[in-house]
Amino acid sequence: MTRGYITADEVRHALIDRITTGVYPAGDPLPSHRRLAEDLGANRNTIQKACRSLVDQGVLESVPGQRATIVRRVPGAWGVGELVRERMRGAIWQAMVGGMPRERLLEEVVRLVDDVYSTSGVRIWFAECNAHESAALAAELGRLLGMSVEAGLVSELGQPGRWRQAHLLVTTFHHLAEASALLGDARERLVGVDTRLAPATALGIARLAQPRIGLVCTLASTAASLRYVILSYLPGRQIDVALIDAADDVARIAATCGHLVVTHNCVAECARITPRRPDVVIEFTIEPQSMDYLRQRIALARRAAGR
Repeated sequence: MTRGYITADEVRHALIDRITTGVYPAGDPLPSHRRLAEDLGANRNTIQKACRSLVDQGVLESVPGQRATIVRRVPGAWGVGELVRERMRGAIWQAMVGGMPRERLLEEVVRLVDDVYSTSGVRIWFAECNAHESAALAAELGRLLGMSVEAGLVSELGQPGRWRQAHLLVTTFHHLAEASALLGDARERLVGVDTRLAPATALGIARLAQPRIGLVCTLASTAASLRYVILSYLPGRQIDVALIDAADDVARIAATCGHLVVTHNCVAECARITPRRPDVVIEFTIEPQSMDYLRQRIALARRAAGR
């Protein structure tokens, strides 16, 4: 992004994203304005304006004698709840005495909560074919982006649900066509990211020496793609596949294969079927170029939403 094009409001939301996800922990100083300007593509005056705004909101605090702005310490989750109840009780009494109907008060509270929580930035909803992979990849996506990412299932797309409130819908290339077909007109919000084997997984596969490899996963389509990947590392090996729902097949290949390879979402169930431990657990990571494109889409969505 061109330096100076980013607004103070966009910087403010980016900082809130990083604070709420723990990138900038409570009690720690923020990076220097120069460093933030380089990271976010804004000039230092814009950074300074955004930080002043967050000080006014109580998110940051200036400590006498220190040049850096500090992330304000807040109570833990239980303490925050007590604090909210204490402060809201008086306001609720005032609203009731003033004649505000209960339903109207609830509407105002919900609207205020939505307004405040929307400052965390663009809402992203990540979908995979199963809950385990969706949660794992959504967590990694959130860590890489420095913001919260909600996890869901591809099968939920096109149905009523939380995904409809998201600014961007993200899935892997493997499910991009399926997700696009389910979304209809909403497909403009869809972004695909490429995944690859985590480095430890790739190294583990490359070190498998036995000629016969047993592969346990959830879906036949996953098995087909993983079989191709394994053979690209180990050409000529025999790959025996068992889907986790077929317990007898899992037990059989665990007893007969030279090496056992299991996808991470099947490890617990596989342990209930056989005492044999996997030689390799398949884990995926998100390809960096996909992240670059996703960041561009987030910036566009943020500007379109006035954030």
